[in-house]
Amino acid sequence: MFRNSIFAKLLLSFLLLSTIPLMLSGLFTLSGSERTLNEKLQRETINILDQKLKTLSFYIADMRRMGDAIALDPNVSAFLISPDAAAGQAFVPDLDRLLSATHAIRPENIGMTLINDRGLIHAYGYELRRGAARQSDFHWLPASEDKTSLYSISQMHDRSYSARGPAQPVFSFIRSIGNPGSEAQGVLIIDFKIEVLRDLLKNIFLMGDIYNDYASGVIITDRVGEILYPYPAGLFVEEDYKRLEQNYFLIQRYDKTTDWNFTAYFLKSELYKPIYGLRQVAYSITIGSIVVCVIVSLILSDRISKPILQLRNLMRKVGRGDFDVHYQGRSRDEIGALGHGFNTMVSRIQDLVGQVYEEQDQKRRAEVTAMQSQINPHFLYNTLESINSLARKTKQQEISRMIVLLGKLLRMSISTFDDMIPIEKEAAYARQYLEIHKLRMKEGFEYDIQLDPQLLDLYTIKWILQPVIENAVIHGLDPKQHAGKIEVKGWLDGDDVYISVSDQGVGMHAEAIQQLNDDLEHRAVELAKHHGKVGLFNVQSRIKLYFGPNYGIHAESERGQGMTVTFKLPRKEPT
Repeated sequence: MFRNSIFAKLLLSFLLLSTIPLMLSGLFTLSGSERTLNEKLQRETINILDQKLKTLSFYIADMRRMGDAIALDPNVSAFLISPDAAAGQAFVPDLDRLLSATHAIRPENIGMTLINDRGLIHAYGYELRRGAARQSDFHWLPASEDKTSLYSISQMHDRSYSARGPAQPVFSFIRSIGNPGSEAQGVLIIDFKIEVLRDLLKNIFLMGDIYNDYASGVIITDRVGEILYPYPAGLFVEEDYKRLEQNYFLIQRYDKTTDWNFTAYFLKSELYKPIYGLRQVAYSITIGSIVVCVIVSLILSDRISKPILQLRNLMRKVGRGDFDVHYQGRSRDEIGALGHGFNTMVSRIQDLVGQVYEEQDQKRRAEVTAMQSQINPHFLYNTLESINSLARKTKQQEISRMIVLLGKLLRMSISTFDDMIPIEKEAAYARQYLEIHKLRMKEGFEYDIQLDPQLLDLYTIKWILQPVIENAVIHGLDPKQHAGKIEVKGWLDGDDVYISVSDQGVGMHAEAIQQLNDDLEHRAVELAKHHGKVGLFNVQSRIKLYFGPNYGIHAESERGQGMTVTFKLPRKEPT
């Protein structure tokens, strides 16, 4: 299939007619450019690297000036001979003023620390961690016998002695304070963020910022070859460092001020750029290749475009509603597959059009059936009117009253096709239904409907109160065979509407009410559709189908104490 595809045909043609000339031009370009580029880049990069190292030397000189200014202050000497924290506390204000003034030389430092040989620590610019000690938190300091100079730069380390940001990586300028043999012995530590070093080495290469990618960068190692930067050292494992020479150019410099080795590296593949001296040759070969490719492309395009044009004309006919079209091409490439798909699409559209006509016809029949179902309650309503007339003649007032109420309910049920009605109208349904049952029961009962006036004009789906009230009358009050009361209350809570139906009937056991709520939450649709549960489950199913899973009904009851069913509905304003 790949051999017969249009992709294979175009690919083979362009490879034969363009790759060979371009490869020849590439060989000429690369052979003359690699040597020139290496020499030029190394020369310019070495110059920039030396300038950056000189900037680093100026930076170290500033830190030395800071250290010298601090070391010569008499308050520092007094602090260094302090035997304990209480004695050293007297010099804290003077030390802070000194360190604050010195801080102006290099304001980017994030803290200065003075430590005497007795382990007394004074911190400036940060909060010292409680319990910080020289042995545990400053283990990276050089030992007294290892000191070979007055100044040194530490390895990258964490600030475990800081109360805030103990894991922050820094490097430190270290300055020994005090003369050998004197009582005033200690060390000054000035901490700097890793970003300070990063800013000093920024833009070290002509090709851009070294921190944007790994095409180029710098590695700092100490005298024994341990990687100090980038920090943490795990960014370049030892095996990766050994492989640098295979794919990267390396430039190395040693800085005696910091005792660090700087290795600048850059990816060889990024350096191969066309040399302007060979541009004319490359242009000639490229233009010749383009001319050949254009000629071949015209020939191929003519052969490829004909079936595409045929398909376009057929699609125009389909767009005008003519589905009696068929693509006749016999090719087995992608255009042939497209034509076959076009034929399938047209056939499918014809089938779908037929289905749409059939569905519209079924919809019309369903509407007729629905309207017919409205006639049946209407017929029943008229029949009830006739019975009511007869009951009045025989002076059966209760029968007449009940028939009138039932007739009003039936009239309400056929008065609208809308699923959504005002809550006020739904309450009227409930009131008529309660009146019917009030006449039916021998003992009678009381009912009270109290709805917040703000609810009356809001909308809900119809016939949700009647099934719940029916349960309250038949299964709540009726089994008690004596008078009771049903209360219907409604209120607003934010964007939600709450309506409760309470009775003083027999109630339910705790296990039964828990099972009922579980069925309402998880099995309402199934019970309403397949098990004939028309009451609460029908109401719950309709509410969730209309308004979503966040709305519905919830029941509460105690045996002998009646039952309360609470509706949670969304606030639906009239449109």
